[in-house]
Amino acid sequence: MENRRNHLLAPRSVFNTTELYRMYVLKELSLGKSIYGKQIFDAFSEHFEGYPFPVSYSTIYTTLHKLEAEGFIKSWWKDDSSSKNRSTRLYRITDEGIRYFKLKDRDTLDSLKKTKALIDKFIELLSL
Repeated sequence: MENRRNHLLAPRSVFNTTELYRMYVLKELSLGKSIYGKQIFDAFSEHFEGYPFPVSYSTIYTTLHKLEAEGFIKSWWKDDSSSKNRSTRLYRITDEGIRYFKLKDRDTLDSLKKTKALIDKFIELLSL
């Protein structure tokens, strides 16, 4: 008998963590405030506390750097003498970033809802 595997995989575009990080950063920045990377990391980590969802400082800062390279956000150094000669890099969304976020937000949410529905169906199937 031939040993064949049946692969049932969701398309990568259904649950693309890179795109989710991008959308989360843009969502936070679309609220109209300037924030720094650690604030984004802390809020993200707090929201997913207790869940095995991968997030690291490098993930957040890589996402910020890519968004800036694409022109969706801008950054600058804020001199903060209270932090022992260390500067804080602040980020703000650009008009192009707002347009991108508004264009992609609904599609991202729809994809996540479809993925959740698919997972719910598997839970139902395996619970029978």
